Amino acid sequence: MTTKCLLNRISFRHLHALLSSSIDSSQQVWTLVPRIRLEVSSLVNEFCHVSVLYSDCLPLELSSGMLGNKVYASRNSRLRQNNVLRELHRAPISSRSWYSFARDLMRARDLEEILSDWKGREPMTDLFLNILSQRSNGWAQIWDLTRPKLEEYKQKFESGWNPISDLVLSRLSQLAKTEWMADEIRVHFVDCLNGGFAWNDSIAFATLPDVEVQKKFLAHELSELITPSRLVEQELGRAGLDQGMTHTVVDMIAYFSVKDSIAKPMQPNIERKGVVPNKNYYPKVEELYPIFEEYSKNPSEHDDLGSLVKKIVLRLKTS
Repeated sequence: MTTKCLLNRISFRHLHALLSSSIDSSQQVWTLVPRIRLEVSSLVNEFCHVSVLYSDCLPLELSSGMLGNKVYASRNSRLRQNNVLRELHRAPISSRSWYSFARDLMRARDLEEILSDWKGREPMTDLFLNILSQRSNGWAQIWDLTRPKLEEYKQKFESGWNPISDLVLSRLSQLAKTEWMADEIRVHFVDCLNGGFAWNDSIAFATLPDVEVQKKFLAHELSELITPSRLVEQELGRAGLDQGMTHTVVDMIAYFSVKDSIAKPMQPNIERKGVVPNKNYYPKVEELYPIFEEYSKNPSEHDDLGSLVKKIVLRLKTS
């Protein structure tokens, strides 16, 4: 498809989704990339604040992951209310509903818009809507202290991310063998999270002191959005291998999309944990790293991600 035809598919309003080039050893690859919009929202931070406070009432996938900030929960435990605890224990809660609700909060103009879309849909979200509407969870005082720090960090991160954004997004698409389907991705900084999460076209994640590590952090969450994880899980499952290695594949794709855009530390002996895939967190990193390193130099040798995964499976079964 020519560049002219591709541009005819999008409206003038969406021309911020630039055609970015990523060059490997054999050819030039053109990819339509979405705009990354970095945001700091009181509403999103408050929802996550409440979720962390009551994480023990939420599904294990959430409470043991990004909502498992025990230090934050302990520091603000006085804000927990018994009536909310009782309601949460009674309300049916699913991880999917929580993620969908969080995604809509990240894209909403205000709480009124969410009320009109979600009111009466299910008990859990009604309970969260009531909590957010009543403003009785001690949030105002916390936000007065939190907002300036997040705004300052956002400005600092923007200056480092904006020059590399199109290149990283194009590289992610190239390595994941998948086209971006969204023209814009909302990325929210959230103070209380223990990590981050990605859902459809939205991301929320905590801030890290090292902006260069934060670049890899964002690349990982973006990789979660575009890497066809289901395909990887199925291939691993058919081979009788641990499907948890899907997370390793996602992180490898993230790392090789951003590694050349991360500034080297001023002191060479400083180890930036969180940049290179961590073998203590992602299984089989040492076995898979050489495969992805070779693949990153010439992604065109594989027609799709499935053929790369088959190569991964073969390596794991013979190692």
